[in-house]
Amino acid sequence: MSRRIRLIGAALLVTFWAAAAVPAGTTAVRALADRVTADRLDRPVDEAVLALEAERRLTVTGPPVVERDAQRARTDDAARRLRQADRSWLHRFTTSDTERTADELLKRMETLPALRAGIDDGRVDRRQAVTAYAGVIDPSGAAAPTVRTAPRDSTANGIIALSRSRELLAEQDALLAAAAAAGRGPSRTDRIRLTQLAGARRDLFTAAGAALPAGAAERHRQLAAGPALSRLRALEDDIAARPDGIPDPSAWSPAFNELNTALWDLQDRAAREAADAATPRAVTATVWAGTIGGIGLVALVAVLIVALRGRTGSGISAAPERSAAPRYRPDVLLHDLDRRNQGLLHRQLRLLDALARRAGDPETAADLRRAGDLGTRLRRNLEKSITLTGGTPERRRQRIVPMTEVLAEATAEIGDHERVTVTEAGPTHLAGTAVTDVVHLLAELLENAATFAPADSRIALAGHHRPDGYLVTVTDTGPGMTGDDLATGHEVMADAEPPPGGTWWGLWAAGRFAARQDVTVQLANAPGGLVATVRIPSSLVTGDGGTCAESPAGLQAVAE
Repeated sequence: MSRRIRLIGAALLVTFWAAAAVPAGTTAVRALADRVTADRLDRPVDEAVLALEAERRLTVTGPPVVERDAQRARTDDAARRLRQADRSWLHRFTTSDTERTADELLKRMETLPALRAGIDDGRVDRRQAVTAYAGVIDPSGAAAPTVRTAPRDSTANGIIALSRSRELLAEQDALLAAAAAAGRGPSRTDRIRLTQLAGARRDLFTAAGAALPAGAAERHRQLAAGPALSRLRALEDDIAARPDGIPDPSAWSPAFNELNTALWDLQDRAAREAADAATPRAVTATVWAGTIGGIGLVALVAVLIVALRGRTGSGISAAPERSAAPRYRPDVLLHDLDRRNQGLLHRQLRLLDALARRAGDPETAADLRRAGDLGTRLRRNLEKSITLTGGTPERRRQRIVPMTEVLAEATAEIGDHERVTVTEAGPTHLAGTAVTDVVHLLAELLENAATFAPADSRIALAGHHRPDGYLVTVTDTGPGMTGDDLATGHEVMADAEPPPGGTWWGLWAAGRFAARQDVTVQLANAPGGLVATVRIPSSLVTGDGGTCAESPAGLQAVAE
């Protein structure tokens, strides 16, 4: 082997070693930096947010100037402590999400002097102050949580969603306090904003539960089913339904304080569990980097010495093993395929509909309609797959839809749709953003009824408006369920994880669709069969006869 070939081989060996050692070392440094930075900045960030929320509430309720100025000083002191903790030597190697969060919060807090001046000279009223402070605390508000880390970091998304849910709750409290301090009830604009905040808070709180660590997820389930959240939701629904007046502080304040404290505790627990889980990963990354960088370097030097001395005889006989080619994550690939299939299926359904309208032969038209029915059921399966694996179907409505159409569409998605009788629906409309989930939820319940009831029996589908929302019932004629089966069914619908086997998958899917829209489902035996009761919250529907909280236009503003 010539000296030139040996030198080229040595250079390739060094290149391959560096290609393995540098990413391993970078990963180890980033993991350690993220862990240390979170320990250093999480508490100062939380203290600054708490100080801002306290200052906002004192500002809008109009306490003595001395008390307000004292809180402003405490807020400035929290910002100073956060600024001192915001930088360390690790910043030279990596910038974590926690550091970015702290930097952005400090930048927004620099606008406080101008905001305070506007409040002091009367240019900013109480309601404007609530919105302005919300922009300082978190301008993203009700937006879906995103992080700049790898997609695997779903825990970070869950903690961010939980934090935003609590901050929206604090904004609701401040807005109600501002209205009370002004001596009049919330205006129509205030009520629309309160409804938006309540809906966004519920969605974020529900979304957080599926991404939290195990211990925090269990506490999340307890809180979701506990009395504190139920009382506050009842008050929110009452605020949305009342045309005027101020909520009773003796009812709102205890419910808010209890839930706010519980959310802080849950957020702290989730952050500690996530940090504890990240420690082994950081240690593993460090050990791996040491192995690659240390032992790999020793082995490399030995190989280079042998190669450069020409003692290998025939030289290097095999090319270095190539690193694995990058692969798509299976769930991302499947989501992409499902969306492509969904687009093709929509085109097929439109074509079949056009052919059925033009067909002159009744038998041909009937066959085309049956083909369209099969396509509708296939579309349901595709959208169900996309939703249950964490995606969002493209077929999402942006306008309100009559409830009669919702019930009809749910009926069309099952094979035995001719067995379903829609007895009533009422002149009610559903928010477009909830239509797809509600249709699939009702289709799952209708499918279950058609499967377990006698083949020649009828299934009754009915709906009517109530003061607290909209009630849909699915009633079949059959053997019903035992007490144990009813308990299991409710547990399956409440669980975020699918049950083993396939017997309960339909109810589990129904529970997932219900949880996405804060809908509740109850199963109960009725004389001669089983009835499934679906309660849709008032924030998603209009009503009739002046009983709804918002008009269709108002509901659409909330839905969008």
